[in-house]
Amino acid sequence: MPTATEAALQVACAGLLYQSETDAPWEVVTWASATGTPTASEVKRLGRHRTAGAVATVLPLDEFFAPLTTDQDWYGDEERAVAQKYRDLLAVTKQHLTSPVVVKVGTRKLTVYVVGVAAEGGWAGVRTRGVET
Repeated sequence: MPTATEAALQVACAGLLYQSETDAPWEVVTWASATGTPTASEVKRLGRHRTAGAVATVLPLDEFFAPLTTDQDWYGDEERAVAQKYRDLLAVTKQHLTSPVVVKVGTRKLTVYVVGVAAEGGWAGVRTRGVET
């Protein structure tokens, strides 16, 4: 049975795609044995990114979400709905996770994690894949 944090994250990311050069769904991740504040190197290890040269970069949560949550003048109903879903995901992340961060692993083909300390212990969050050129 999922924890309250996992359930809230699952609802928040359901049907949401991360748009890059490929659109990919978000999925919930949990690492119950993780301790302390999330770091890039630990997320890389727990995410099993074994490539020695894989770069792991930490981004501030609000900086990462800003372009995803901001409505633009040219948005239609569909784009506004997506931005609202991202605002909901950001709100759930801030409500249920302590010290949340965004970790991008890779350079061109990325795995993007939004992870923090769960109230139930360990780390929880969401991840997706992206392509940036």
